[in-house]
Amino acid sequence: MNRLFRKEEGFSLVEISIVLIIIGMILGTAVTLWRSSIGATKLSTTKSNLENIKNSIINFTVANGRLPCPDPTVPPNNIGTSNPNPATCAPNCICNTCATPPCFVPFQTLQLQLQGGKDSFGNVFRYEISYEPAAGGGLTNTTHDTVCGVLFEYLAHSTDTGVQRVPCVTNANDAADDGQIGAVLGVPQGYAVASVIISQTPADNSFSAPLGLSGKNIAGTSREYEMAGRSNDSTYGNFVAELTFNELYSRVCTAQKTKIRIQNYTGATKYAQLAGTGVCAQITTTGFVDLYQGSTVTFFNDATCTIPCGAAPTPLTFTMALTSDAGTTDWNGAAPWGRDGRVRISTATCTLLDNTSASP
Repeated sequence: MNRLFRKEEGFSLVEISIVLIIIGMILGTAVTLWRSSIGATKLSTTKSNLENIKNSIINFTVANGRLPCPDPTVPPNNIGTSNPNPATCAPNCICNTCATPPCFVPFQTLQLQLQGGKDSFGNVFRYEISYEPAAGGGLTNTTHDTVCGVLFEYLAHSTDTGVQRVPCVTNANDAADDGQIGAVLGVPQGYAVASVIISQTPADNSFSAPLGLSGKNIAGTSREYEMAGRSNDSTYGNFVAELTFNELYSRVCTAQKTKIRIQNYTGATKYAQLAGTGVCAQITTTGFVDLYQGSTVTFFNDATCTIPCGAAPTPLTFTMALTSDAGTTDWNGAAPWGRDGRVRISTATCTLLDNTSASP
């Protein structure tokens, strides 16, 4: 009886190794794509949250007439409330409680659903804002009556040299860390912003920022942020949402006219007549008149508004298109009452000057 033997062949070790390598490559690619997908989702969510925070800041300004102060409490103890509290700080809401800006987003004050105020990577959103720590000016100590006037002051003097404006972003043309942006030999040094929100993500932003926070210029002005390319660069965050003065003005001041308050510091009672009204209004030694955008006011020495106060031309017109009107005068930012939406008439000739007093 013949037995038929059939040789059965299996996979060689080489073939098995090749198969395992292919499977490993497929799995590695799949894991990489999965991780990339998760990372992309986190970045997308963080970008969306940055925009939501910025819009909430704008809505807060519309509702309250000022920017919200940061939460200065260091995580994990931060609870997302502004300090000072917007419900109790008026009329003095100077945000000087943030000792080492940028502090943190007041997510509860802004009514945002952000657990711990964190981004998708587990880092707390940072928040920097335009305020003047030693003065009554800036955009955190305004009201519905003055916020648009103060915004106009910033816009009208966006390129002034030698004026500190913080927070600001500077570039390689800025040789000094002093919070001044202006221009050197006609070349802009940087720009100022009303507020900035920073997310410490592991992805570079448009300024090619390195990993890690900050952008805060450790060596110089703490509220001056730097673009990439500086020798002492510690650049400005990884994911950033900026709120510019132009954007804030366009969003906040479309429903109302910009107003500049002109105070009487001549030491005597004066009278004011707004063009087209025919009304001769008395302004006491502590009084004022509000001049709306596009309006014209003339000051007089008598109750019948027949004897003009001041050299020609005596009428003052507040018009956005002009650079020599009442709105551009109140700018120097000097303590204690710079950038507050108010100017003053001084001396017997009703000379228009910057405001330097807290009253009325």
